[in-house]
Amino acid sequence: MLELFQITGSTSFAVRAALEEAGEPYVTVDVHPRRRDEVPGFAEVNPLKRVPALRDGDVDVYETGAVLLYLVERLPGRGLGPLPAEPGRAELLRWILWLSNTLHHAYLPMDAPQFLTEDRSGHEGIARKGLKKLGRYGDYIEGELTGRTWCLGETFSVADIYLYMLKGWESYGEARLGGPTLEAHFERVGARPAVERARELDDLDARLLRHHPELRAGTPID
Repeated sequence: MLELFQITGSTSFAVRAALEEAGEPYVTVDVHPRRRDEVPGFAEVNPLKRVPALRDGDVDVYETGAVLLYLVERLPGRGLGPLPAEPGRAELLRWILWLSNTLHHAYLPMDAPQFLTEDRSGHEGIARKGLKKLGRYGDYIEGELTGRTWCLGETFSVADIYLYMLKGWESYGEARLGGPTLEAHFERVGARPAVERARELDDLDARLLRHHPELRAGTPID
């Protein structure tokens, strides 16, 4: 059975939602965000000790985009996206790589500029430039989604789940991503029963905010 190493309410949410969407049995291994060394086998699956990480028998996969694409091929015909050589596959690859390489860390300059410089005088400038960049990304997404139900048009895929999660992260700061087209996409993805289940399992509300910020998988993070 698939093993998902996760921290509830973190990036591993995208993989959990994909597994719920596919209806695939899996077990979770809960990682304490401040005691990652204590989780048996975690460093073997991902030497960087980050989530999500997936163990599938003798196969270990980590990095969000890689795990999502792995699941598309591992679980064919489950509604996670087109397989190699199928229509829409190239577009799926583009979306997943853009989301993981570009958008995934786009909130960092505004929400945590201290991770980018130790010079406090530089925080405001970093945040300002980050906000402009996020605005450009939002405009790009608005254009890409115009006239489409999902990222790939009429075909739902893991790209929609990934984008949904990253859009939801705006709830943790002041910056906002995209406009009405992306917001409508967010609402459509969020209304899917599998995504609703994933939110419930991760203790998240409709905007992906934690109901109990002091807990991860029911365990205090202190």
